[in-house]
Amino acid sequence: MPPLSPQVWTHLEEAASAACQNKGSGHDWLHVARVTKLAERLARAENADSDLLRAAAMLHELVNHPKNHPRSAQSGEDCAMAARQLLLSVGADPSWVEMVATCIEEHAWSAGKTPTLRESALLQDADRLDALGAVGLARCFATADRMDSLIHHPSDPAALGRELDDKRYALDHLPKKLLRLAERFHSHTAQQLAQPRIALIRQFYSAMISELE
Repeated sequence: MPPLSPQVWTHLEEAASAACQNKGSGHDWLHVARVTKLAERLARAENADSDLLRAAAMLHELVNHPKNHPRSAQSGEDCAMAARQLLLSVGADPSWVEMVATCIEEHAWSAGKTPTLRESALLQDADRLDALGAVGLARCFATADRMDSLIHHPSDPAALGRELDDKRYALDHLPKKLLRLAERFHSHTAQQLAQPRIALIRQFYSAMISELE
């Protein structure tokens, strides 16, 4: 498909930014902008379709239900539907639109889907990179505050005698999800970018547990 016109890209960016209003800093427009920048970097490094990946990254937060929402696990599906409708409304090629929607539907951690497109895999990589490092830590605790979660369990912060519960305790999100991302990147470029970010998460988690002993 020929690249979208500058006017259409501007329209998509405005729609994506508007969809992020009042979502909190864990899933705001700045998150979308960072993921889009990372996705474009991965597309160049991994020889992927840059326009497809850019569109999917830009629109991947059109719908994102809160973690405690009954349809939280279906955020990817609902977002893909919204992206499909938006892209068709601006005259994008239907077959290309379906690929963008597939990327969005498959990228989400909660969906647990194996990517069927190279660009889906790279969108997963870009989104997961933004969940790591200093930015990822900031997003984690910002999201926890929005959910009225505690920073840590009052008597067992390391979850030595209980199940991890990251809906109630922000610190639990690190071992339950973030530290499990180390082996879940598809591209060599993302794996390289992830290493220092994961190291920072591990260092922070160890320091928190040490301070809470």
